Amino acid sequence: MISAKELRAESRRLRETIKNTSDPALKQERAAQALELAIRAEAIADSSENVDVLRAKIDRYQRMLSTDDGKSDAHKQAIEKMLSDAGEILQKLSPGQPAA
Repeated sequence: MISAKELRAESRRLRETIKNTSDPALKQERAAQALELAIRAEAIADSSENVDVLRAKIDRYQRMLSTDDGKSDAHKQAIEKMLSDAGEILQKLSPGQPAA
């Protein structure tokens, strides 16, 4: 799993590239990617070492994916990545236990 620090650095790099991009569609795409990385970084950084809290986050991400409320594919992928990150953190905190 990539660290919060690495995700933040990549988000900053993408935001810097936006400054030198004149194509509006490319700017929007990179901004969306930078935001997704920043959100993932904060979700990792905010992950509690409390197993119950992590399980609640995993349940929440699973519910978010199971509801069909018009999420874009990119939004679904971002949630899937956060779900994966939370599962990996949980595995590190409680080896041998199922993530969800």
